[in-house]
Amino acid sequence: MRPADRTPGLARVISARVYYGWFVAIAAGAAEFGNAASSITVLTFFVIPMTDEFGWSRTEISGATSVGAILGAALAPFTGRMVDRVGSRMVLVVGGVAVAAACFYLAAAQTLVGFYVAFTIARTADQGLIKIGTTPVVTKWFRRYRGRAVSVVFFTGMLGVITMAPVVQLVIVAWGWRAAWVMLGVVMALVGVLPSALIVRRQPEDIGLRVDGASLYEAQGLPAADASVPGQASLDLDPRWRLGQILRTPAFWLLLVSLFVVSTASSGVVLHLMPYITERGISSGSAVGIISVFTASGAVSTVAVGVLSDRTPPRLLMVVGYLLSASAMGMLIVTDTLPEAFLFAVLQGTAASGINVLAPILLASYYGRWAMGSIYGITRAAQVVGFALGALISGVVYDSTGSYRDAFTLFLVIAVASSFLVIIAKRPAPPDAWTV
Repeated sequence: MRPADRTPGLARVISARVYYGWFVAIAAGAAEFGNAASSITVLTFFVIPMTDEFGWSRTEISGATSVGAILGAALAPFTGRMVDRVGSRMVLVVGGVAVAAACFYLAAAQTLVGFYVAFTIARTADQGLIKIGTTPVVTKWFRRYRGRAVSVVFFTGMLGVITMAPVVQLVIVAWGWRAAWVMLGVVMALVGVLPSALIVRRQPEDIGLRVDGASLYEAQGLPAADASVPGQASLDLDPRWRLGQILRTPAFWLLLVSLFVVSTASSGVVLHLMPYITERGISSGSAVGIISVFTASGAVSTVAVGVLSDRTPPRLLMVVGYLLSASAMGMLIVTDTLPEAFLFAVLQGTAASGINVLAPILLASYYGRWAMGSIYGITRAAQVVGFALGALISGVVYDSTGSYRDAFTLFLVIAVASSFLVIIAKRPAPPDAWTV
C-alpha cells in the first residue's frame, strides 16, 4: 500500500468547508479544457492555412491524427496501471507538458516530418495520458456523487473545444496560424498543467481524507479510516478488486466489446456526416447548424447523465444510450429533410456523449475505485481502436457502393446488439476477500 501523504494540512482545512474531491474534479476538467489543443475539431482550423503555405495534401495532414491515436491507445493500459499505483498528478503534468511543447513546436514547424512528430506527440498524450489521467482520478474521490463529478470533467472538456475553436479562428485571422499554436500551448500550460500539479492527488486516503467526505462514513455508521494505518484506507463501500480478478469476470469483457463496437458506429457516422447530409439535398450552411446542434446536445447530455446516474442504475442508462444511438442511425438512413437531420443530431449527440460519460461510471459501480485506472485504460484503448475502425468502414463501404446506406445500417445493428451485451453484463459478485 502506498504511504499516505504527510502534508495534508491545506487539503483538510479546505475540506472542512468544501470536499477537496471537487477541487480535484475541477483540476481534471481544466486539464481536459487545455487538451482542446489536440482535438480534431481544433486541428480543422489549421488545415487550410497550413496546406496553403506548405502545399501539403489533406491526406498528409490527417494521417498524423491516426498515428497519434493508435500510439495513445497502445499506451493507455500502461498509463492506467500507473494511475492506480502512483496517481494521476504526474500523468497529467507530463501529458500536459507534452501537448504544450508540441503546440510550441508546431508554431515553428517548417516540414511535414516536423508536423507529424509534433502532432503525433500531442495526440498520443491526449489518448494515452490525459484521457486516462482525468476520469479515473475523479472516480477514486467520489462514490455518492460520482456521476456528477465525472460529468464535470467531460463537460469542461467539451467546453474547451467549444470555446477554443472560435478563438483559434479569430487568432488565425488576426495574427496567423503560428500565433494560434502558441496561444493553445500557453492555455494548456496555464489551465491544464498548473492545476494538475498543484491540486490533483491520487485518492482521499493519501492525504488523510475519506471518499465523499466524513458524512458518508457517519451516515453508514462505519468507523473512521486512518490512512496511516495499513488496511484502514479500504474501509468504504467499494470492494477492493484486483485487475486479475476483474479480467476473469464475463461482465468486464461484455462491456469492453460493447464499447468497442458502439465506438465504431459513432465515429463511422460523425466523420462522414457532412458529405452524407449534403448528398441528401441539405445545404452546407444547414449542415454546419446540424453539427452545432449535435455538439450542444452532447453538452446537455453530459450534465444530465451525470446527475441521473447518481439516482438511476448506470447500466439502465447505458442501455437507453445504445438504443438512442440505434434510433439515430435509423433516422439518419431515411433523412432527406432539415427537421429530420436536426432530430438525428439531437439523438446521436445525446447518445454519444451519454455513453462516454456512463462508461467509467458503470465500470466503477461494478468494480469500485481501486483498480479504476487500469480498467479504464483498457476500455479506452478499445474505444479508440473502434473510433479508427468505424471511420474506415464508412469510407470503404462508400467507395465500394457509392452510398453510406449499408454502413449506417450495419451501425444500427451494432448499436442494438451492444445494448443486449450490456443487458446481460450483470454486476459481478464481489471478490471473496478484500485486499488490505
